[in-house]
Amino acid sequence: MSVKTLACRAQAQRQFFTLPNILSSTKTYSERKLLNFSQNELYKVVSNVDDYHLFIPFCTHSHVYSTVPTRQGSKTFDIMKAELGVGFKLFEEKYMSKVTCDKPRLVKAEAADATLFKDMTTVWEFQPNVQKGTADLVAAANHPTCWVDFNITFEFASPIHAQASSVFFDEVSRMMLKAFINRCHDVYRK
Repeated sequence: MSVKTLACRAQAQRQFFTLPNILSSTKTYSERKLLNFSQNELYKVVSNVDDYHLFIPFCTHSHVYSTVPTRQGSKTFDIMKAELGVGFKLFEEKYMSKVTCDKPRLVKAEAADATLFKDMTTVWEFQPNVQKGTADLVAAANHPTCWVDFNITFEFASPIHAQASSVFFDEVSRMMLKAFINRCHDVYRK
């Protein structure tokens, strides 16, 4: 086969545009907010998984079974094994979650054994509202304002649940973020 023939075949397989996967049931929600809490304050509330059932909508149960300090190179972070329960009308499920905490900048929760959904990953990133390089890390983590990046990716295992979730997913995601912000107000009386 000549080089010219190979080039023609490769060119014929190129796509000029792609359509979104309309069959995908994966939902993603992202929001960035500047809040009047320090990086340390926000991290403490979000990483306190044991209290989730007290303030998160539809969370019926939250319990941390283990926390393992982990070292990767020069970084140290905690990995928690936690059980969470979610419930809404006829839906109720408990599942294990792996929660990675990189104090004070990140909390990432990944559902591990849920039957209700294929995937649920929540990522919280906290960035002090200071110019880079203008403050040391300890001072920056206590600065009174902080940017929060909240991202959640969710996919139900059942197509029926996936279709139903398309109606309320964004609203529930907003409610979740608002619940954490309200919890910070309650805890820190701001």
